[in-house]
Parts: sequence; C-alpha cells; structure tokens
Amino acid sequence: MKRLVIIAAITAFISTIGYAQELKNKLSKNHQAWADRSWPITDTLAFDFPNEGRLLLLFNRDEFDPENLKEELKPILEQATQFPAYETHAYRVCQNFFPTRLGQVKNDIQKKYWKTLTSIELAFPVGLDFTAGKFTPEIGFQLALSLPGFQIGGSLTNTVYFPETDSGFSVNNNWFVNAEYHWKPGSLYANQHQTIQVGYLLNNSNSQLFQGTTMRATYKQTLSRYLSVQAGIVGTKNFTSFYPVVGFRIRF
Repeated sequence: MKRLVIIAAITAFISTIGYAQELKNKLSKNHQAWADRSWPITDTLAFDFPNEGRLLLLFNRDEFDPENLKEELKPILEQATQFPAYETHAYRVCQNFFPTRLGQVKNDIQKKYWKTLTSIELAFPVGLDFTAGKFTPEIGFQLALSLPGFQIGGSLTNTVYFPETDSGFSVNNNWFVNAEYHWKPGSLYANQHQTIQVGYLLNNSNSQLFQGTTMRATYKQTLSRYLSVQAGIVGTKNFTSFYPVVGFRIRF
C-alpha cells in the first residue's frame, strides 16, 4: 500500500512538472520557485469541452476551494466557444502574483477563447470645465468602438464661453474635434474607465476664448458609471500660450 502511495505521488509530481512547462500564465523563474515553495500545486480541476479540448486549473487546496473555483469558472467557460479542439491548456491560480490571480486568469480566458465581439457605444457627455481662468460648460457627441480591453473613438464637443459685454453676456461656441483612447487595466471591458483625449479647435477664427491654432490634451478618470473627472492642458496662440483645464463629465 505504501508503495502505491509513493508511485501515485511521483506520478502526480511528474504530471505537475509537465503542466508547468505548458502553463499559459507561467511566472518568472524567481516567482515560479517562490510559488512552488510557498503554495505548491496540490489539486487539479479539469474542464472538458464538446470539441474534446480540455482546460486544466492547477491550484493549492489551502488557498482555493475546488467547488468555489468551479462556480467562478463555469459561466466563463460556457462562453469559451473559441477554445481549440483536441488541445489541453493549463493555468495556475495563485493570488500572490498578478498573472496567476483568479481574476486575471478569468480575463485571460475571456480574451483568448471567447468570440471577439465589437460594439459601438454612443454617448452625449455634458460637463463643466475651468479653462484659462474661466468656467466653460461643455456639451458634445461621442462615438466609441469597443474591443476586448480597450475602446477607440472620437467626439465633437462644444466648449461654451460667456464673455461679458456692455449689455450683459454673449455666447461664444468653441468646437473641438477629438480623438480618444479608453482602457481599463486587467479588464476585458474598458467602458471608458480611463481616457486620453486629444482635441483640435475647429473655429479658431471665431473664438473669443482661444486665439490661433489651438489644441487640447486631457486625461479622464471614471468615478462611476455616469460621472468622471478630467485634467489636462490647452495650447493656444499657435502653441505659444498654455493653460491648465480641469473639470467633470456626466455621460448619457
């Protein structure tokens, strides 16, 4: 009996080494040694696909409960329709390293094996900025193409300035055309979580707030589904003058 236990242990050890050589999220040499020493692989979960593909999940039972892992992975693997036929792919889960965290493994499976779906997102941002020492409301039209992990798009926005006149205030419209890139680290869906926007002023000859060639660059951080804050810089007067800009946006 003791001999059978030893043989089984050796077989499991050899299998684990084989899996580790084929891991889709293998760690660096030092981190791999640390993980093997502190959280050695004790268990394996196998998920079989109708096309005879198989995904193996290697883990330490003291760190993960097998039933909880099944519940976490089941809804993701049900949509992994692009998993290759007749192939076995292995992932290790260990929460102490980014590539092997459960959330990152789930994201990696989605990116590699889900059918890539693209969508077009339409929004109408409204907000208020403090530009060149002036409060400037902004309204606009925004269009973004959503891809796994990021979005690319553009917008047309109007930075409204209310200059004071002898009879009160007038309305001065400043139309910017903007290129935008949205991303969210470690996530399959960007949803405009973080945004870099670069804009060019179209009507520079009619602007009372800016003069000459004018461009604006901002970084935007989403706080909730509808609210974000941004900060950036405006270059005007043919890029001889620069002003900071800060503000917030509400998306509809």
